[in-house]
Amino acid sequence: MRKKITVVYMVVFLGIICTPLILFALQIKVEPQNQGEKKISLNFKRNFPLRDDVFKIYSQIKTKIIDTETIPNSVVTCEDGWRFLGNKFSNALSESKGILVFNDDELERIKNNLLEKKNWFEKEGIKLYITIAPNKHSIYGDLIPIQKRDRKTKMEQVDSICKSLGINFLNLKKDFPKNNKTRLYHKTDSHWNHLGGFYAYKSTLDLISKDFESSRFKKYTINDIELNPYWAKIGDLNGMLFIKKNEEFIDIELANNNTFTFVQNKKKLKAPFNYRFSDKYYEERYSSNINNLKIIVFRDSFFGAYYKFIAENFGNSLFIWWHNFNPQLIRTEKPDIVCYEIVERNIDLFLTPEFQHSYN
Repeated sequence: MRKKITVVYMVVFLGIICTPLILFALQIKVEPQNQGEKKISLNFKRNFPLRDDVFKIYSQIKTKIIDTETIPNSVVTCEDGWRFLGNKFSNALSESKGILVFNDDELERIKNNLLEKKNWFEKEGIKLYITIAPNKHSIYGDLIPIQKRDRKTKMEQVDSICKSLGINFLNLKKDFPKNNKTRLYHKTDSHWNHLGGFYAYKSTLDLISKDFESSRFKKYTINDIELNPYWAKIGDLNGMLFIKKNEEFIDIELANNNTFTFVQNKKKLKAPFNYRFSDKYYEERYSSNINNLKIIVFRDSFFGAYYKFIAENFGNSLFIWWHNFNPQLIRTEKPDIVCYEIVERNIDLFLTPEFQHSYN
């Protein structure tokens, strides 16, 4: 039976991949992606007719009939509908399990890079904080049938370096409740939900407020929020497999009809020429009357689950979806605090050129 399915699959697949040649021979137009391009393009990698449809069929056959991965090493599927990033993206699985770690040369480079940044921020009179959003594997790793190595992970190695240098380092799972029955991460998405983000906010504010004891903050507790679950089509992991399926999305809102008081301000910055997202995501500015502190957060997608609580707690907030060290920008903005929020799977950032050069 399996052999027959394979033969049918091969015949159907060969027929489908011949479709672009047939369309091209019949001079059927391919609409351009950019203005000024011709309607017919031989760049099939970009303008392959029915490309998405072909891959969707391929994905359905592989996952539902042949029961194998659509893209090897991209997604790990576990029991009860849980999915995790595989090693195709930043070796997230192997790094979370302590299988891949930094070697001695890399650790020395990271130490030098972080020491350089520590000295620069101290010279400028700015408090520096490094916060790491844990991989989903690091929280729900017991669902993956791979044993964690008995040694420090990359995140734990960086934590040790920061401690030795006196740099404020925070694993954002610090306040995650033990044996919590409510999920903190999405099942079919690599990100945490808004409840996980709330605990990340709590840890972040607790750390920062210790250095600014004379400033006023709103320290929300779990009793100040309400869960607002609803069903929605989410899941970047499902998306990699071309699967569209609803999942319970856990959002939160302030309890007792309370509302946030911060206001959003006009953008001032231009996204770098090599910015890989839409320019509209690069910068967000907020202000509140809570205190006179200004914070810059160099962030990623995980920050979106708790940015409102940070914006509420600082007189001025600048959130930049980018991690490149930019001394000119920081000096122009004159913040009291700079916080790097980085997901664990991107911790190799501390080895990149953006963290390897001296700045005046």
